[in-house]
Amino acid sequence: MLGVIHADADQIKQWLQQANIQHYICEHCHGLHLSELQGREGVVDARLFVEEDGVLLTTELEVRPAALFAVQAELSRLNMAFPSIKLFLDVNDDSLPRLVACDLLLGRRGITFDQFIYFVQATVDATLQLMDECQQFHWLIWPDEMDGDAAPGDALH
Repeated sequence: MLGVIHADADQIKQWLQQANIQHYICEHCHGLHLSELQGREGVVDARLFVEEDGVLLTTELEVRPAALFAVQAELSRLNMAFPSIKLFLDVNDDSLPRLVACDLLLGRRGITFDQFIYFVQATVDATLQLMDECQQFHWLIWPDEMDGDAAPGDALH
């Protein structure tokens, strides 16, 4: 077993392969995209970034514009319900609103393989639970909604 090391992007890729965590690098960013999350409905991006202070795992979920106020109102509760991830809204004029879930594994003094894998698994599990909750409340955009079939109760009165 490897001890504490200062992990760089190559080491993180090796650890992901060793743990059989499917990932890929796209040409648009320097993040390692996690296939398990990236392939899910409602996920815009799910990436690992190797930074100076550690490893950052972020997942961006596309929020229905009609649900934006509901998500904003629930952010404090969600952050308490999912203490291992930090949640915030990203709203700009160029795209649909996004709920961002992120976690940081501090690694300035080094990390171990076991720490890294636990971090990735715990963050992915928390994100999947968050996505389930968001789906129950119909907060996220799903491809079948683009066909014009709105879920019951989605109309504004």
